[in-house]
Amino acid sequence: MEPIPRVSEAVQRLKGVFQEMPTTRLTLADATRLSGLDRPMCHLVLMALEDARFVRRGRDGVYERGKSSYAES
Repeated sequence: MEPIPRVSEAVQRLKGVFQEMPTTRLTLADATRLSGLDRPMCHLVLMALEDARFVRRGRDGVYERGKSSYAES
């Protein structure tokens, strides 16, 4: 069984996905699989990235890179 990654590593992994492919759209389930976090913790990470305007959540619940984060790369 794999150890659960630290939250900071998961944040960097998710940010990396959005930075490498800015048109990426992830559901919570997709982000959970990519980060290796459990669903509640992954949701908290995505909400923090949303608060930081790095990602935004569409009406359909899918996360995509926030427009303001393009200038940060």
